[in-house]
Amino acid sequence: MNSFLHAQQPQFNNDMSAYYGPYTRLLYHLFGVDGPYEVIPRYHVPLIPRESLDVIALFTVEVDKRPVMFIELKPVASLTANSQRKYAEEQMRDHFLNIRNKAVIPHVPGISAFGTRIAFYDYNAATHAATPPAVPADPIRLNDTAPIERWNHDLLEPEGAARFREIVDQVKTMCQALMK
Repeated sequence: MNSFLHAQQPQFNNDMSAYYGPYTRLLYHLFGVDGPYEVIPRYHVPLIPRESLDVIALFTVEVDKRPVMFIELKPVASLTANSQRKYAEEQMRDHFLNIRNKAVIPHVPGISAFGTRIAFYDYNAATHAATPPAVPADPIRLNDTAPIERWNHDLLEPEGAARFREIVDQVKTMCQALMK
């Protein structure tokens, strides 16, 4: 966790890449390096000029080239901006849409991270439902469609770390059932 503490220094608040190493290390620590799990980092720079500075970092955990979990990473300083949370929320749902036909386990978790502040999502392969439910935009009034409370866990706090580990353990259990 020292690498996360280093990444939390104020000079890295707008630097998403400060967390690339810590999340990669964490995922390999929890999933191992000699097993069936592969951690695939993907980076995407949107072509739309408005979003040219919003690089998307996505860490996907795969088994046999099939996604079983993913983490989408944003700079910690973006958490307070409603538009950035909305964009993160939309990207999470887009990732679920992109992987739904590749899902091999009953539930595929996704984690949206602004630094170490994390929100937990889940895709149910049987029902094609994603949780938490989307907050619809009001057609007249401006409303917050990605409330900051969704990112109410911190990976460096005991509750957030325990929840993260619980999800990893659930993924491993589902994957082990497939391999039998």
